[in-house]
Amino acid sequence: MKEKRVGNITVIAAIIIFSLNFVSMKFLVEHIPPFGLIFLRFALATLFFNIILLVKKDKQEIAKEDKRTIIAAGFVGVVMYYCFQTVALKYISASLAALICGLIPIFTLFIKVIMDKRRLAPSEIAIFLLSLVGVFMVLDMSIGDLFSSSEIIGFILMILAVFSWIAYTLLTYRLQNKYNTILLISKQFNAATVILLFIALFDLPKLIISFQQVEVLPSLLLNLLFVGIVCSALGYFFYIYGMERIGVEIASLYMNLLPAVTAIASYFILQEVMNKTQITGIMVVLLCLYANGYIDWRRGKSSINATEKSIIREQKI
Repeated sequence: MKEKRVGNITVIAAIIIFSLNFVSMKFLVEHIPPFGLIFLRFALATLFFNIILLVKKDKQEIAKEDKRTIIAAGFVGVVMYYCFQTVALKYISASLAALICGLIPIFTLFIKVIMDKRRLAPSEIAIFLLSLVGVFMVLDMSIGDLFSSSEIIGFILMILAVFSWIAYTLLTYRLQNKYNTILLISKQFNAATVILLFIALFDLPKLIISFQQVEVLPSLLLNLLFVGIVCSALGYFFYIYGMERIGVEIASLYMNLLPAVTAIASYFILQEVMNKTQITGIMVVLLCLYANGYIDWRRGKSSINATEKSIIREQKI
């Protein structure tokens, strides 16, 4: 019971951290060039994870055949995902960015359907379409305004970020049973940080100027430490630690609250005011996320029951 209580607390802490990540990044991207910002963030996170590995004295090595996958996962899951997300935050609110990220389980469902070569159930199609309606309600624009607004750029970039994360998940999935999580994330971050260093060179002149903003310098440094160490390192650690104790299903239910928590944090910290249509849109997306989670749970339960029946049948034979 105590283990589950600790698991619930750490997962909730992770959700709050991930939510504040969008708020903090929204502030930072207004003062620091995006590619320089991402490099600094993951340079800090990489340093943090490598120190943990040194302290743990983890001697496990990455197999030669897995090194390319590690680099590819670091590229799509860190470089591409965070480049798309960070630039998107220049065009859209932190609340909308978090909301689109919240759609990852629904988009993942579509990718799995294509890979498994199966047909979508009517309920799955309805959830997907309804979730898109919810997102457009949060955008709160007419069709004409949508395509003439810079917000469409942010929307497209966030969709690209979502697909980058799905690609990262698929690349990382087969490695999760071979290596411990901290080692895996550390090596992915190492590869990504080297790539980001070269990309950040294009932002170097602007990066130097951004740290000459004396009036906001303390806030910039505090937020950098927050997104680099608390969000990129502790957030992942808390979530994985909690998930191992309460299970993937419960942890996923908490994760579905990310858009709502971000919206609340954005309101109080960034003064991002939302109207009734936008609040309704968030509720619609949350409903879709929980419906999608319920369908996954039912499908998993049916699969387990079918396996158990098969085993009992074989035992009787």
